[in-house]
Amino acid sequence: MDFQDIVNLEEKIDALISLVMQLKIEKEELINKLKKKEEENAKLLEEINRREEERKIIKERIGNLIEKLSQI
Repeated sequence: MDFQDIVNLEEKIDALISLVMQLKIEKEELINKLKKKEEENAKLLEEINRREEERKIIKERIGNLIEKLSQI
């Protein structure tokens, strides 16, 4: 192994280290995006549940009104 081989090896190792560091940064960014999307998803599920409950209540009230009207 001559000096140029060592230089080439050193360059490849440096490039590999840079790539690994960049991948770590990207991984953290993706983890943060995932957490944000999971929080958004949880909020949307809460909203869906709230609206379903409202729908149920409205349906019951309309049923009661129809029943009252049918007694007239």
